[in-house]
Amino acid sequence: MISKKNNLLIFNSFIILFLFLWPLKALSENTLFFYNPEANINDFRSLKTVFDSYLATKGTYQFQPFNDKKTFESFLNRQKKDIFLLSSWHYQELKAQGYSHFKPILVGTINGMFTYTQVLSTKKQIRDIGALQGKRIASASNRDYTQKMLKSMVIQQQPSIHNSFKVLTVPKDIDALMSVLFGMAQGALTARNSLDTLAKINPRKYRLLHQQAESSAIMLPLVIADPQFLSRTNQQKLLNAVEKMQYSKQGQEILGMLGLNGWKKLTRADLRWLSSTTK
Repeated sequence: MISKKNNLLIFNSFIILFLFLWPLKALSENTLFFYNPEANINDFRSLKTVFDSYLATKGTYQFQPFNDKKTFESFLNRQKKDIFLLSSWHYQELKAQGYSHFKPILVGTINGMFTYTQVLSTKKQIRDIGALQGKRIASASNRDYTQKMLKSMVIQQQPSIHNSFKVLTVPKDIDALMSVLFGMAQGALTARNSLDTLAKINPRKYRLLHQQAESSAIMLPLVIADPQFLSRTNQQKLLNAVEKMQYSKQGQEILGMLGLNGWKKLTRADLRWLSSTTK
């Protein structure tokens, strides 16, 4: 038999769920949806709190992060009037699957650059990265992205090898590098700028690492939207709020949580380059 205490707990849980979902539905056309397989963000609650607080100063907008790819893509397919923040790698994957009605508007920047590369580093020098298959590779990206990035690196060196890697998921790139240095992983997949940072703050540890492979240039995260709705005032204001983040303290905090410094509008040349690298 259910006690009054349990009934109250169930009722309160229902109210909390209702209060969370109702504004999401009510503000569906004023929402920035987010999913990024290249970033291992553990504290979505803090990210949403800070993002919502920042957007509230610009209008009736809200931020909705996702940690599940399929759920995010279902929203991407249904909520065509909204704006989405996702990795360029994921955007290219979606475009190849037929999601062609969205257009990239903004791209993230780090120290003025809007592209980066992924580097596979080891503590021991090896002949080829195929030898690392079946070994533990530390990465701050999700497993699917990490596996595909590593396999693309292997294929460049040895096209006939298609085995998988063991992925150790860690919070940040620096944790991946430390995992290799302390023997918890045999390799680390990180952004090149993370290696550059380590070289500055701890040159001795940096010199212990060997860079075995490097990806081609990858665009930083994108903000995309359906062009047929871009003339709407609410979309323009939301895009402007994202673009101007770097000019406020709260916006800078959000950018730091996303691993970025700012945003820039994509030019036609940028879009052509991005299109040329589509899978």
